Amino acid sequence: MEGMTVRLDTRDVDLARAQVAASYCPHQLTPRGAAFHARHAEASGEELGVFSLSYGADPVQVEPEPFQDFVLFSRPVAGSLTVGGDTHIATGQTVALDARSVHPLLFGPGCRLLTVKLPGKLIARAAAASGRAADIRTGPALDPGPWDAVTRFVVREVLPHGLVTAPLGSSVAQLVAVAALGSFGAPAVVRRHANAAAVVRRACEYIDAHADAATGLLDIAAAADVAPRTLQDHFREQLGTSPTARLRQVRLERVHAELLAGQGKSVAEVASRWGFGNLGRFAADYRRTFGTTPSEDLRRA
Repeated sequence: MEGMTVRLDTRDVDLARAQVAASYCPHQLTPRGAAFHARHAEASGEELGVFSLSYGADPVQVEPEPFQDFVLFSRPVAGSLTVGGDTHIATGQTVALDARSVHPLLFGPGCRLLTVKLPGKLIARAAAASGRAADIRTGPALDPGPWDAVTRFVVREVLPHGLVTAPLGSSVAQLVAVAALGSFGAPAVVRRHANAAAVVRRACEYIDAHADAATGLLDIAAAADVAPRTLQDHFREQLGTSPTARLRQVRLERVHAELLAGQGKSVAEVASRWGFGNLGRFAADYRRTFGTTPSEDLRRA
């Protein structure tokens, strides 16, 4: 998958067990046929890990230890996965695997999983901001919509542009955690009605003041004193955009101003200071926004 680094490509069961355990946890690995072929790729940041894992054409039984400090969200992009002996997850569906339970897994023939790993502390933070219990239980999504949308975003935008490990990785991880709670968490507590215009104003003031920090959706929602989902809804209603898109726009404007003022020795230095890790995508967004290239504006200073 584009944007992921291949960590493993082997027919050796012991090697596969050891390498995969480094990304997840200790586990038992039992092939149920002779066509064992482990392939594992990943893209990992401090708060978000994305993995692709398959074991070949024959079924494979996996018995992991409890995760303890993280939660997994696994989606077969080929084949199927059986969890606990009775929960069948087909291609295109996603199952959450909680941090405390034992999860016997059966990879069906040709199963390939796209798995997202989130730390429990990030889930707890997102839950507190959303007015939910920080309780992701094992099972399919109650409401697949938020998770399906964030999965498309991760595959199409985050991975190809290196945003898991770039300075924007924290923002992406927070967005993914909110979507996880929206699909797999308990219902949110109903909050008092907040004036949409006032919420957006507070959020924009926070974005303007903290655009140079590792700011994400949870931070902005906390400053605006609303749940992240409410904040997203108000931004769409009031501005026709999202909080994270507004944050990116402000950062682009800060880069633009610094380049025109001749601040910084290079485009890469200024872009990195404002959280842009993928220079190719940054340059394209910059040209689309300002009608010039970053290097042209730096030379013009």
